Amino acid sequence: MSKMKTGKSLNSGCRPPLRRLALPVALMLSILFLSACASQATAPGDSEDALIERAKDRWDTLLAGDFESAYAYYSPGYRSTTSLIDFAIGIRTRRVRWTSAEYKEHSCTENTCTINFEVGFMVIRPVPGMNKYESSSVLEDQWVKTGGQWWYLPKQK
Repeated sequence: MSKMKTGKSLNSGCRPPLRRLALPVALMLSILFLSACASQATAPGDSEDALIERAKDRWDTLLAGDFESAYAYYSPGYRSTTSLIDFAIGIRTRRVRWTSAEYKEHSCTENTCTINFEVGFMVIRPVPGMNKYESSSVLEDQWVKTGGQWWYLPKQK
């Protein structure tokens, strides 16, 4: 390294000592760690809001015909007894076609939640002489919390 007349290295003024960097880096890491912890601790209302969004997303995937994405919202128990293919065939072969879903209200306990949706539907040729029937009805979606995650639990047939 070349030396200036003062006897200092040219690079000595450009690079701060490691001790000066240690405190700011430690503070930044502490802030990141604490913010990550804070995001994990959610209030009960926050958890319910996230669940409602999850329930809306499930309906959005069903209405869009994205059965693979919709299937992912179903409980692990349901998915262990019903294959994706059977799930999709079951929906595609129904005479009732869903046309809309609007969130209405919900009621939750610690590990279960009932979410009501106003669901629009259409039935093609419900009876001879009628081309289609359109209406809406309030449906109750049951959700359960398992392993820290909310899952849709379909009614037993």
